Amino acid sequence: MTLKITKVTSATVEGNYHWVYARVYAGEIYGTGEGFFAPELQGVVNQFARLLIGEDALEINRLIEKMRWASIPSGFSGVNAHAISAIEIALFDLVGKYRNVPVYSLLGGKIQEKIRIYVDTHAGESLEAIDSVLLPSRPKWMSGNQMKPAEDEPIHGRMTTGKYSEEFTPKAYASRAKTMKNEGFTAIKFDLDVATPYTQQYNLSSGSLTNGETKYLSELVAAVRQAVGDETDILFDLHWKYNVQSSIGLAKAIEPYHVMWLEDPVPPGDPALIDLVATATSTPIATGENLYGRYEFLQLLSTRMRIVTPDALKTGGILETRLIAQMAQIKEMILSPHNIGSPIGTVAQAHIAASVPNFGVLEFHGHDVPIWPKMVKENKLIDSGFISLSDKPGLGVELDEKIATEYALNNSFEL
Repeated sequence: MTLKITKVTSATVEGNYHWVYARVYAGEIYGTGEGFFAPELQGVVNQFARLLIGEDALEINRLIEKMRWASIPSGFSGVNAHAISAIEIALFDLVGKYRNVPVYSLLGGKIQEKIRIYVDTHAGESLEAIDSVLLPSRPKWMSGNQMKPAEDEPIHGRMTTGKYSEEFTPKAYASRAKTMKNEGFTAIKFDLDVATPYTQQYNLSSGSLTNGETKYLSELVAAVRQAVGDETDILFDLHWKYNVQSSIGLAKAIEPYHVMWLEDPVPPGDPALIDLVATATSTPIATGENLYGRYEFLQLLSTRMRIVTPDALKTGGILETRLIAQMAQIKEMILSPHNIGSPIGTVAQAHIAASVPNFGVLEFHGHDVPIWPKMVKENKLIDSGFISLSDKPGLGVELDEKIATEYALNNSFEL
């Protein structure tokens, strides 16, 4: 019995990020996947498509290996890995529909009945939309009064000067936290790589924090903790902006507030840097969204970091992320997938989360994006901070192509 692949297509919607979709057809049946945004990703998906036409979609493992080896000259990382991830998720959706079972059944069934979500709130009132190189964009759904940062700087990182505003005050953070708690979320994340009244431009390129900045950022954490109480988990993201010493100083300053984790304190690439931070503080450290595949995560698992945050839309897909979760389980580490995807990518990661015992929380990055819930035809996906997966075949959700076409990048959408 075979399921012959007849066509592979790709298209992009301009959400708060570029939501890049891959679709794999076997005659009239198709599966839809999503890849993490990257420059020219849609074109790379189309290149890999040439390897798949005429192949058996049921042989997902072999097809992944075929694409991996085809990417050897340029490496299994970056845009190649993002494209392969999108295609692999589409294959799982396709095979699940063909077998008439949900994706989690293809992974051995559910351990988690409900998938706990943490809501990423950025800052006090901010909403960002960015393109494939982190420059701010203004998609059609964004109204004129919503925040638009400077147009010539990436949103995150040491090349971003940023401007202090009322959105980055303890009062704004506390208010936002209360709102999210009242909506039913039991875990809430804020950015801490933000401008403060004490930010010094001469420190930016070295990733250094002044004493005033460290104190101010810890006051943001204190305000959030006071606003939501002890039973709501609070998380904070540094987006790799600070150096080791400044990260340690900040991590130690927020120890009294018992955060769920401090995410990505130092630039990615060297696990020893993460280990230096994690060893120096009782604040749990999380990282992993920039890593690709099992081999890069293997190095990370030897550190004292406690939470791994792979993103299945870039690290290799569903099977690779589940393998990373199993590797992390051996070290008693928690899997909490990074996720900035549309509902398609979010549900794909929820299927992984449902199938592993060491799942913690799954990121939700579309709270303020009006088109996010409209991108699929199904009813409300997130209810009081949780996703309940259905028993529908495949991913269990279908892209609303009318909405996708309306908000397509460059007004072009065809899957």
